[in-house]
Amino acid sequence: MNSRIITITGIDGSGKTTLVDWLKTELIRRGYAPGFVWSRFNNYVSLPFLAIMRLTGHNYYHVNEGVLMGYHDFRSFPVLVKAIFVGAQIIDVNIATAFKINIPSRKQPLTLCERGPWDTLVDVYADTGLESLLDKPYPGLFSGQLESMSDVILIDRAPDRIEGSRAELQHDRSLRQRYHAYRHLANSQGWTVLDNNRTIDEATADLADWLDAAGY
Repeated sequence: MNSRIITITGIDGSGKTTLVDWLKTELIRRGYAPGFVWSRFNNYVSLPFLAIMRLTGHNYYHVNEGVLMGYHDFRSFPVLVKAIFVGAQIIDVNIATAFKINIPSRKQPLTLCERGPWDTLVDVYADTGLESLLDKPYPGLFSGQLESMSDVILIDRAPDRIEGSRAELQHDRSLRQRYHAYRHLANSQGWTVLDNNRTIDEATADLADWLDAAGY
């Protein structure tokens, strides 16, 4: 069976869930029975590191506009300490990708994935401030399992618009940094970029056109 995966990625508040819900309905209308996976915050071998960071105050939570938000502040750490975290996250994301996405997707023709290993890469970049993570070989180390079988769509929505509709994200100090990281990856990895700064009807019309062009 030649399995395919459609991965929807992008910063918080960009409209991913709304468009994923539309995609599910549209794919069913086209005769598919798509599987669905949500994959982010997969910590296994990273847990001891994160526990220590919690004790030192570098891994913490704030309630912003009534929403609990977690922060990892590792940017001031020595490169060697950051490298330990990066290595652990690479192991974790590959474990999660194998068992949550890759292996299950082989049992069905089409899987719809909201978030995935690319989001973990952006998270680790934001946590550490390591610009080098956005370029080779790191995208492949995080997402290599899916590169040959996944169509990646970046949902692009301007940070100003997101902050206007999601008040809690006005407190996310890395929102713009993440936005530019996703755009950088989209350019270097050849992702499809969907402009979601418009009406939902306009965005879904473009998604329908993409499905037609991609052969779904």
